[in-house]
Amino acid sequence: MAAPPLYRLSGLTFRAGDRVIVHPVDLVVPPRQVLALVGPNGSGKSTLLKMMARQLRPSGGAAELLGAPIAGMSDREFARQVAYMPQFTPPAEGMTVRELVGLGRFPWHGALGRFGAEDAARVEAALERTDLAGMSGRMVDSLSGGERQRAWLAMMVAQDARCLLLDEPTSALDIAHQVEMLTLVRKLSREGGVGVVIVIHDINMAARFCDRIVALRQGGVVAEDAPAGILDVAVLKRIYGLEMGILPTAGLPVSYVP
Repeated sequence: MAAPPLYRLSGLTFRAGDRVIVHPVDLVVPPRQVLALVGPNGSGKSTLLKMMARQLRPSGGAAELLGAPIAGMSDREFARQVAYMPQFTPPAEGMTVRELVGLGRFPWHGALGRFGAEDAARVEAALERTDLAGMSGRMVDSLSGGERQRAWLAMMVAQDARCLLLDEPTSALDIAHQVEMLTLVRKLSREGGVGVVIVIHDINMAARFCDRIVALRQGGVVAEDAPAGILDVAVLKRIYGLEMGILPTAGLPVSYVP
């Protein structure tokens, strides 16, 4: 019998008053893949991710995680399977990198539980995998933007979740740090068997680092395909509503605005 998908969304919708923010979305997220959510501003990407993260309650439809409805899971049960990074991470005043990463173990030992050897080992492994072991004693607020994003990602790795939900983790980073972050995310998926859903604006970055791309426009899915299928003039116009060109390269083509 085949294993259930990581996520299955069936007619998931979200309304704010009379306004439909996300129209019914049907989506399957397989394990061990990086899936990008792309589209213009206001297309419903972050809202959809927040529903998957249980940060927003859907107005309709259902979401399943590993074959079980996420609405019926306890907070701890859900947090052991899913880690969520919001677009704007909260401040970590007075906290070292190691202490921040250690918060990822909370779903496994609880507020009054003991931080044991297994927790410590998971934290050390997360620091190593994100290349932060050498700065584990530094204050989080003293880090650069790219280093701070890696620290939050390390906390998610320590959480030992099956799925990472990342809302625009590269939006405030320069091009070098964007590549660094997305390379790390892809490595975690490949080597750790983790499924990733990432909201990202740069379609070329999404195509380079993600296995599959889901495009939204005005709250609905308008395209879903492998990167090569999305980087098409007609598909890009359907997504962004403007004429775009495609530049052939030795690898994937690159889109641009003429």
